[in-house]
Amino acid sequence: MQEELEALEQLQNLDLSTLSIRTELKEIPENIEETQKNVAYVGDLLQKERSRLEESEKWCVDRERDISLQTDMLSKSKAKLQASRNEKESKAAQREIDTLRKTIQEREKEILDVMEAINQYRLRIEEHTKEFRELEETLSATEESGKVRMAEIESELNSTKARRAELAGRVPDKTLRLYERIYKRLGKALVEVVDGSCSGCNMGIQPQVYNEIQKGEKIFTCSFCHRILIYKPVENADTDE
Repeated sequence: MQEELEALEQLQNLDLSTLSIRTELKEIPENIEETQKNVAYVGDLLQKERSRLEESEKWCVDRERDISLQTDMLSKSKAKLQASRNEKESKAAQREIDTLRKTIQEREKEILDVMEAINQYRLRIEEHTKEFRELEETLSATEESGKVRMAEIESELNSTKARRAELAGRVPDKTLRLYERIYKRLGKALVEVVDGSCSGCNMGIQPQVYNEIQKGEKIFTCSFCHRILIYKPVENADTDE
């Protein structure tokens, strides 16, 4: 029985190890996908910022063209003022000049405001371009290392199949079914009895049962969590001087 329990413990260690690498195997493509999403997000953000920059620069060109037209009109209005023959014509020309000057000032202020926004766009584009390139490099490295690691894990899983079959063959079918049923439900089917308590649920074991478990002649399960109980004697350290 002791050999069966040892084989069962080794089987559990193998199963837990296999579970761990299977979890890792599942996480690898998830990590790659998450990095891909980050690359796509920053790439989309970068594209939108570039579009806003292009639109703002085009807007500034249009406003500068408009200022140029307004300036030409201002020159003509000044010429009209100089050529005015009476007070009415003079006042009309002056009103045109004042209106055009005000319009030009407003356009120039608008351009200054937009130019400030353009500078901010350029800074953000520079920052996000750097971030995008770094993410692309990270994605490439993650995909490459993930591919290598997934191949390693697949190889490990293949090699554990024969080992598991060998260990399972050393355990009676009834005990193996019990183990697999508990393992499927609780994750860890075998637990040690420590200081008279089940280490799975920390509940106390009856003294008589505890004594029987120490003998290792039968399979006992915890009456509370129903895990299989095993006992490992503590080796005393040599205290001789």
